[in-house]
Amino acid sequence: MRLLASVHKEFLVLIRDIPGLAVLFLMPLAMIIVVTLVQDNTMQNIKESQIEVLFVDNDHDILGQTVRNGLQKSKLFHIVEKSGQEKFDSLSAKSAVAAGKYKLAVIIPKNASQVLRAKLKPLVQGVLKGQSPENDTSTKVNIRIFTDPSLKETFRQAVITSLNAYTSKIENRILFKILGEEIAAITGIEPKTENEPAELIHFTETPAFEGNDISITPNSVQHNVPAWALFAMFFIVIPMAGNMIKERDDGSFFRLMTMPGNYFTVIGSKLIVYLGVTLIQFVLMLLVGIYILPAFGLPVLQLGTHIFALFFMGLLSGVAAVGYGILVGTLTHTHEQAGVFGSVSVIILAALGGVWYPVYAMPDMMQKIAIISPLNWGLTGFYKIFLRNSGFSEILPQALMLFAFAALCMIMAFFYQKLKRSL
Repeated sequence: MRLLASVHKEFLVLIRDIPGLAVLFLMPLAMIIVVTLVQDNTMQNIKESQIEVLFVDNDHDILGQTVRNGLQKSKLFHIVEKSGQEKFDSLSAKSAVAAGKYKLAVIIPKNASQVLRAKLKPLVQGVLKGQSPENDTSTKVNIRIFTDPSLKETFRQAVITSLNAYTSKIENRILFKILGEEIAAITGIEPKTENEPAELIHFTETPAFEGNDISITPNSVQHNVPAWALFAMFFIVIPMAGNMIKERDDGSFFRLMTMPGNYFTVIGSKLIVYLGVTLIQFVLMLLVGIYILPAFGLPVLQLGTHIFALFFMGLLSGVAAVGYGILVGTLTHTHEQAGVFGSVSVIILAALGGVWYPVYAMPDMMQKIAIISPLNWGLTGFYKIFLRNSGFSEILPQALMLFAFAALCMIMAFFYQKLKRSL
């Protein structure tokens, strides 16, 4: 009965704080819609955008043509050969890249195809005569690549790797053509070599999931829904701490402590009421991901196949958020302290935990620091459920860490409160 009365009191205090309720429910809903739309458009722009590449073909033969065709077929590059009506040459291309107007330039040297033919023809003739071919490294075709110094090393290496792949195809094409010519000289039969050799190997990418369900693919919705649900849950620290300070200021908390019952009855009522609020927030976020975000042209949130594990993770995340709110409300003495410390600390934990920026895209040092954030534990658990179809056993480590965090916060709040009463 004492616990029920305390719960009823907390509920009345909560529903009378209309601005606080608006912050708890409307702000996260607006944030999840806006941020998801922005991130999804950004991701689509990155996928659809092409890097402009200055292309200078001094060869005007098979090498230059094949490199140009390879770059044009790629979804990464857009070839630029002219500035207005004037074609770029080596010097002007280098100057344009150095000035930051373009990210890179590819320069095909003069007579490069002839050099390749001169090197490959003796090789083919030796093979047809049964001789062991010798690699002649005295002369090489040097394709120059000018890069913007601000380019990341990983992107620079990706470009060079792509160009190496194109040049390998060129060598095979020239070998194929020379081989046909030599066979024609021996047999008198003119082969048809207009087409390149067909590509017999193809790479197919498929996201890996446990079991046979491969229909779920990572997207902006499956990141932002759990991320902002966690942020909304932990933001409960502000109204919760504010109500605890108000109780201390008007003497309500002191009167409650002098009545029959104990400290855990008072704290338990707060845990029950505010945990209910976090669960409502969580459900609303899921509904936004399922029904509202698709109305803006975004993907539908896929919940995975373990619904009970999903709500168990949401429950433990709410417990951790309420536990943190109790600790902040106990340690702070004014509304200003609670508001500033509570909001700033939650924003820092969210940034570290991957709410604002995915952890996998952070530097290595920040990825190691991210594991101290309880929001990172919750987000990892939701990723496992949404993206890997994980169940209770897989999310248990994250769930236990959230529970331990909540327990630690409430124990610290209890002993701090006990220390204050003894002074």
